Amino acid sequence: MTNNSQPDFEAAITQALELRRDPVIPADFAARVMQSLPMQKPATPQLQVGRTIGIAAAAVLMAGMFALAPHATPNFTSLTFDVELLLLAELGALGYWLTARREA
Repeated sequence: MTNNSQPDFEAAITQALELRRDPVIPADFAARVMQSLPMQKPATPQLQVGRTIGIAAAAVLMAGMFALAPHATPNFTSLTFDVELLLLAELGALGYWLTARREA
């Protein structure tokens, strides 16, 4: 292609496309590609730290409820009874959070 004109360029492209044959893929092509790739690190399992901390927090809440139970009189003016109700509400919310189905 000595002349750098647009029609010559388009003619060269058309000629190259007309000469195109079906591609031939060697039998060991996939194996060669796999060998050329770098080694991948093995997948590490996902840690469920939040769930473990939630279960530990539930155990602490239960211990607090058992410690306050002998001192709590069922009266809303009693501070120990109010704290025990608060711990019970927190335990219920934590139990819901631990058992709720999550979108992964």
